[in-house]
Amino acid sequence: MAPTHRDYCCFCIPFRLGVTIFSLLALALGGFSIWSVLRAGVTDSTAKTVAYVSTGIYGILGVSGLMSVIFKRYALAKNFSVLWWTVTVLITILSTFSMIFLATRAKDEVKSICQADLLQNENDSGAVGLATLADDVEACYKYVLLIAGVGTAVQVLVLLVGGWVASRYTGEVKCYRRGKSFTNGQTCGSVQVNPLQSFNQQPQGYPSAHPYMHADSKGEWL
Repeated sequence: MAPTHRDYCCFCIPFRLGVTIFSLLALALGGFSIWSVLRAGVTDSTAKTVAYVSTGIYGILGVSGLMSVIFKRYALAKNFSVLWWTVTVLITILSTFSMIFLATRAKDEVKSICQADLLQNENDSGAVGLATLADDVEACYKYVLLIAGVGTAVQVLVLLVGGWVASRYTGEVKCYRRGKSFTNGQTCGSVQVNPLQSFNQQPQGYPSAHPYMHADSKGEWL
């Protein structure tokens, strides 16, 4: 059971572990961002620049989070939290820009890629009707837009949750350095002690009693 003096992410995951998970996830997203552009074969310099910038931002974010976890210092945790929220805003703007770009300037390029793939797949089956090919290309383009939209929404959601975890972890580290506990994820409070444990402790200066030992009338242990 989780200690009462600590606040947990999702009721069971320590915030330090949560920051570790999101830091590794940021590194993975950075790698996926550049891989998706290279995999799709996009040749536009603007799209590549956006992918490179996103990869660099995710890389810095992941390394910053891992450093705050390893060294567990308030300054590093605070910098990571501020950096994460800053990146959340930047990535949201870049993702929105990418969606607009995909729906406007890159539309013809994506359709050309879809058409080339469709022609290659149906090369062995004979000629393809122009009307059918046009419908398939349009369906392929809409599918790409759908995947990009869902990916953007999931990405922003993950960033928002990660920002919340980073903020809570910063508060926990701050309280830890003060010798306090992180009470309800909001304030630094004293560590709660189990009342039964406190009751069973022997006062200082008294010898530890054996179960079969007792004191006589003079106060001497027998």
